[in-house]
Amino acid sequence: MENTNKRNGQPTTDEVATVIRDVTFPTYSGVLRHQDDTLLTRGQSKGLKIYDEIERDCTVYGDLQKRKLAVISRPWQVDPASDSPIDKKAADLVRVQLASQSLNFDLVCLNMLDAILKGFSVGEVIWEIIGGEVVATQIKARDQRRFGFDDQYQLRLKTPGNFIPGMELPERKFIVHSFGSKDGSPYGLGLGTRLFWPAFFKRQGTSFWLALMDKFGSPTPIGKYPNGTSAPDQANLLSALDALSQSAGVVIPQDMIIELLEAKASGGSVDTYPALCHYMDDQITIAVLGESATTKGGGGQAASAAITRNEVRLELVQADADLLSATLNGTIVKWITEFNVPGATPPRVWRKVEEQKDLGAVATRDKTIFDMGFEPSEAYINETYGGEWTKRKISQTISPDKASGLTAAFAENSQASSPGSQMDDDSTVAWDAVMAHITDLVTSADSLPALQATLTDAYGELPLDDLRKIMAQAFQLAALTGMADVADGK
Repeated sequence: MENTNKRNGQPTTDEVATVIRDVTFPTYSGVLRHQDDTLLTRGQSKGLKIYDEIERDCTVYGDLQKRKLAVISRPWQVDPASDSPIDKKAADLVRVQLASQSLNFDLVCLNMLDAILKGFSVGEVIWEIIGGEVVATQIKARDQRRFGFDDQYQLRLKTPGNFIPGMELPERKFIVHSFGSKDGSPYGLGLGTRLFWPAFFKRQGTSFWLALMDKFGSPTPIGKYPNGTSAPDQANLLSALDALSQSAGVVIPQDMIIELLEAKASGGSVDTYPALCHYMDDQITIAVLGESATTKGGGGQAASAAITRNEVRLELVQADADLLSATLNGTIVKWITEFNVPGATPPRVWRKVEEQKDLGAVATRDKTIFDMGFEPSEAYINETYGGEWTKRKISQTISPDKASGLTAAFAENSQASSPGSQMDDDSTVAWDAVMAHITDLVTSADSLPALQATLTDAYGELPLDDLRKIMAQAFQLAALTGMADVADGK
């Protein structure tokens, strides 16, 4: 066939390097064997359970949780495949089902991300018919040890009556998320194969460290007895030493002696074990988060290490989110669409991953721009700082205390009792009569718009510069008069 296709210029559509022909990927009774060397050599009868034991290490657990939570903390959304009504309907349906409280989409994603450690994860979809609609009410996480894959890469359930090759499973029922495989193996290759040894060495180092502390952390009691002491008396002395090691008071004969031997560790053994444990912690963090305090130049110091473990590289979050979204789009999203909206193109679920903004720095920048004379829009404020913001109304009311102070200052510079007298004094003689008339108009005006209309009617034929001057002085006089009235309690 291959030669014929070459002669005809047509591509070979059949898969050639199948798993059945793979000499590096042996099968047993139609079941694929796991390719994880650590699991094969150290798992023994426990299998993937050894990776659960690794996760009991505080550093492993903490770093894995950081990486997983960094994904599910990002907002998710469902986009229709097109603007057609049927595709939009499918997207709305998928969005509603994923957002349902019973499904708990973020918890589903958190469980599926267990593949990061173990290579693959399995979730079983619980379907229900509600109001004529096929609804995914739950997606339950299942233990990976219960499953295997056949030579067609199909998931099989191991049961007491069918352990090998395992029970065939129905379609559109189980979601499999794989991580880390370089050859397409459905088992994947999780971080457990890389974390096993640093976690193991750290555990061994900690046990030796504890033994060292037990041996050299407190003095060893020594009992001395005279020659010829009977065996029962020697036994009594030994019992006294046992009681002393448990911090209890002891009573011994006068001719017996108890001393405390201060044991001292030699060489660098006291610091060796802590250094080993810290080194293994760094190796764990590098494997999970991509870097540690030492790779960032922190020198292994506690503060730098804490900062590092609170960070997850953005590209790791993006990759984990994209891989998980691809799995969900090819399974649950597609199935919901096919069951309920036949003919629609399945929508796409994805998570928005972007670097978190330092809102303090953004606010400082925005204030600087505002001081330069630019004002941000409400849309920008809402988008940048979150929530829903509206411009606050700046009150034009002046408190009585402030008005009283302004009036007193005005009166201090005045030579007459009328608030407009200072203007009269500062005006030229030609403006005296005009200012007197303006004062009357201000006093009789009901509002600022009414005052503006009256002034325009009275002085509308003046040159614009003169008119502006009159109106500015009138409005200033009106404001001062209002402050004085407030201060006087009118």
